[in-house]
Amino acid sequence: MEDYEDGEQGPLAEILRDPRGVLRRRWRAMSIVTGLGLVATAVMTALQTPEYVARATVMISSQKLSEDFVRPTIQEDTLERVNALLGEALSRGNLVQILEKRDLYPELRRDGRLNEAIVALRRNIVVGVDKGIVGASNQERARILAVEFSAPTPEVAADGANDVTNLLVVAGMRQRSQQARLTSEFMRSELASAEGALREQNRKITEFKEKYRGELPEEQETNLRRLELLQSQRQSLATQIAEGETRVAMISSGVSSQSTPETKLLEARSRLAQELSVHTEAYPDVRSLRKEIEALEVQAEAGRASQPGTAAPTLIAAAQAQVGQLRTQLARTESELRDLEARVARIPARQEEYGALEQRAQSLQENYVEFSRKVKEAELAENLEHAQQGDRVAVMDAAVPPTGPELRRLRLAVLGVVASLGAAIFLALVLEWRDPIVVSASALESLTELTVLGSVPHLE
Repeated sequence: MEDYEDGEQGPLAEILRDPRGVLRRRWRAMSIVTGLGLVATAVMTALQTPEYVARATVMISSQKLSEDFVRPTIQEDTLERVNALLGEALSRGNLVQILEKRDLYPELRRDGRLNEAIVALRRNIVVGVDKGIVGASNQERARILAVEFSAPTPEVAADGANDVTNLLVVAGMRQRSQQARLTSEFMRSELASAEGALREQNRKITEFKEKYRGELPEEQETNLRRLELLQSQRQSLATQIAEGETRVAMISSGVSSQSTPETKLLEARSRLAQELSVHTEAYPDVRSLRKEIEALEVQAEAGRASQPGTAAPTLIAAAQAQVGQLRTQLARTESELRDLEARVARIPARQEEYGALEQRAQSLQENYVEFSRKVKEAELAENLEHAQQGDRVAVMDAAVPPTGPELRRLRLAVLGVVASLGAAIFLALVLEWRDPIVVSASALESLTELTVLGSVPHLE
């Protein structure tokens, strides 16, 4: 290709300036190409079998009940769900049933080329998704699917479209029922897991209470009161031991002659009466006074039966025995007091451990209650699916046999004529390009590199 300066025209422009000349020069080649194209178009149009297209519509409607009463367990209608529905309805097994039921592509099936027959059948099925229809409230939504089926006869086209819509209805019912059932089963398994975890946590709490009985937070107030009681008992026992030791010393030194066992017995009985007015028989001081009175009664009886010279040793032995008993009680009280103080000291640590267990149990309880609610909702949604109150796939308009074939032959003929003319024009341009004709002064100057002094215009 040669470069042209500004204002100059290339070969293509020169050719377009003289279309009649091109037609006069290249009409033979253009006629051959056009004729061959028209012949090919006629043959293809004649061989093209007529196809009838039947159309049916399917509606996917949402559940009719308000979500305030029943919360759906299946995701609302989306393009993904429609694709899954189509995938299940137009599966290989369902398409084979349509092929055999409507006797489509018998040659391919006889030759064992079932896969090719299925591919051809899929090309004859067209499913389009319209926009969702939203009513006055968002509780009622619908999506429309348009199903088109192409076949050689009107009856087969209508039957095929209806077969596809029926497959969509069955697939929709089975799909949603299966999803609802799987959701319910999953929620039940999660509920069982939550119940098992809660039961195990309660068992741990029970074992903790049994193991650390007396050290639990709720027993702290009781332990403190018991601690005060033991401290008071220890003080009382210490006082009684001191008094007993003083009495033994006084009897041993002869001072005890100033008082007789009968006098001490009266004093002890008087103190017992005072204690019983305040405390019960289980109170330590009361029990101690009971024992002291029993010892004094024995001493008084022995004093009356024995001679005056033998009363002192008997009283000393009785007083020493009483002091020994008091010391044993004091040791036992101090041991119990130390054990109780240790338990009270461990209560804060036990409270922290027990609080962690209780918090875990509360969390598991809330989880269990939540899963219980979800299980009830899933079971209710499953019942609604069985009662056809959930999202449904229903035939909106059944297909009827079309009155005429699709205009595919006419389209093919028009396309063939246009293509033939286009090929002829393209051939003429290529020939003119390869063998250019001088039709203007500028073309002559470009070829000879000479200046044109003048030109005669075209004469009719």
